[in-house]
Amino acid sequence: MDEISKIVDGHPWSVGFGSADPALRGEDAALMSDLPKDKQTQVEDWILDNIDPIKTPNRKHSSYQIKHILERDTGIYLTNNQFKDAMMNMGYSPVNVSDLNWYFCISEKSHAFNR
Repeated sequence: MDEISKIVDGHPWSVGFGSADPALRGEDAALMSDLPKDKQTQVEDWILDNIDPIKTPNRKHSSYQIKHILERDTGIYLTNNQFKDAMMNMGYSPVNVSDLNWYFCISEKSHAFNR
């Protein structure tokens, strides 16, 4: 299977985005640093308050699904790439970096999943 996603210069990047050069990125390749600082802080705080790390992968909730939970809770829209970047910034590594939608080692008991 071809690689769909990878990490370039410490940030998520998907093959379909075109250039990995930040100056040539499309909207789908946006990063957390493209958001205003106050929004970045809100996203980081939400992750701290709502996602709990564990040692085993959780394949019930992908980056794409979790970004929608974050948006519901905060009103902040993120691209999937921005959410993946946020999770990396907060110390979470993807289970398989080659997947378009990433899974992480996060607890099913996390507040985000138990409303």
